[in-house]
Amino acid sequence: MKHLIDPAHWDRHDNWAFMQQFENSWYSVTSEVDCTKAFEAAKRDHTSFFVRYLYAMLRAANEVKEMGYRTVEGKVYWFDRIGATVPVAVPGGTFYTVLVPYEEDYTSFYEHTEKLLHDIPADGDPYGVNRQLITSGDFGVVNISATPKLYFTSMTYTFFQPHQGSHWPLMNVGKAVRREGRWVMPVGIYVDHCFVDGGNISDFINIVSEELSR
Repeated sequence: MKHLIDPAHWDRHDNWAFMQQFENSWYSVTSEVDCTKAFEAAKRDHTSFFVRYLYAMLRAANEVKEMGYRTVEGKVYWFDRIGATVPVAVPGGTFYTVLVPYEEDYTSFYEHTEKLLHDIPADGDPYGVNRQLITSGDFGVVNISATPKLYFTSMTYTFFQPHQGSHWPLMNVGKAVRREGRWVMPVGIYVDHCFVDGGNISDFINIVSEELSR
């Protein structure tokens, strides 16, 4: 559900008023998380590490309130529930975007997400979900893309239109690699500085790390 924000009575008013004047208020950060426990558990139990970190990132996106602010037709809204648009590879070398809702119960989330990821139409519109969300103005999502064969140390992102880097935060997760006896993976994130500061990204990364260490 989205809630209209009155900027005049909002604790981020000054930040928003300053940053929204910028030609581009969006910025990206690449960090690294220790995923040893989750990665090894997935290998041992023959479960999906991909779904495991999707849950961790959605948990973080829902717990860090600033991740829920969006600009919709010039107005500021806060979305109290954040899901994910997830590009999934399909035969033929292309992909299909799946809308994954967040569920606090991990078992339910895992079962539901696995079904979504394995029930993809062969001839579907790769951007169909994105088009529907943009048309409806339902921007209560983040995009989570995976490059499981690529370890990266930095990430840049596309620029949607003037004054609008994207309709919602974009995230990328790279290949997990072994370092000093631990498994680590890169996480790139692209957010609007009108709403999200460095401290909020730190909180986000810490929650992801904490969840993957359970």
